Amino acid sequence: MKLSLSSSVTDSIKQSAQLAEELGLGIEISRFPNFRNIDSNLDEIIMSLQKSLLGFTNNITLHGMFFDQSIASNDPAIKEVSQRRHRQSFKTAKAIGANILVFHSGHKGMKHKVSFEKFRDNSIIFWKEFIKEFEDSGITAVIENVLERHPQLLLDIINEVNSPFLKFSLDTGHANLFSEIPVSDWIKLYGKKLHHMHIHNNYGDDDSHNSLTDGTVDFIEIFTTLKELSIKPTIIFEMFKKDNLYTSLEYFNKNYGEKLCLEK
Repeated sequence: MKLSLSSSVTDSIKQSAQLAEELGLGIEISRFPNFRNIDSNLDEIIMSLQKSLLGFTNNITLHGMFFDQSIASNDPAIKEVSQRRHRQSFKTAKAIGANILVFHSGHKGMKHKVSFEKFRDNSIIFWKEFIKEFEDSGITAVIENVLERHPQLLLDIINEVNSPFLKFSLDTGHANLFSEIPVSDWIKLYGKKLHHMHIHNNYGDDDSHNSLTDGTVDFIEIFTTLKELSIKPTIIFEMFKKDNLYTSLEYFNKNYGEKLCLEK
């Protein structure tokens, strides 16, 4: 199982990479969506990321851009920008040697059957074409739950695209906030296609990215389900404070039942 920290745990990607090396962890670049002037400065941004990661030998994943995006929008302008941001994220992932690229679905969780089906179908059309670039490069794209109340939308998209390079990412904090079913049920429904996880905790009222010990997510049940199903996703400890990271690593090491280890 590959274990990583979020680059947001310190004030800079370089500092986070150094911390990851010290702890024997990989790194997920999570600040990338915050960059401005992405169209004119993408090459410069990529060079900065490469410089920050120079000499880093552990696993690298990238959280793609997501702010205000909807690749399945009915508005052609919104769709065009969103899909361009996805392609820019892919270019960046290739350039920094990331093996996983994380996206959001962009769905707002509205309960309206016709809108749901249209969004699903538009997403499938986009991903059937876009995923070919991932297949050629060997990078795996994963779609993360955010506002989704149930896994059905993501299940429909990924199962219909049916590529070994498009899989699921499960965010435990988001599921605790918005899901209508227990987090462990998401794992059961995703099965072997669960390729990536963001693990962090909250009390169901704010996406606070607490330590694993601070909130209402039942991580013992999550760990048990993962082991029972023999699923070993890449796990990102998505805490933004070092103390919360250390507490979570200790908790994971004690309760998952394996020593922390890194697979390169």
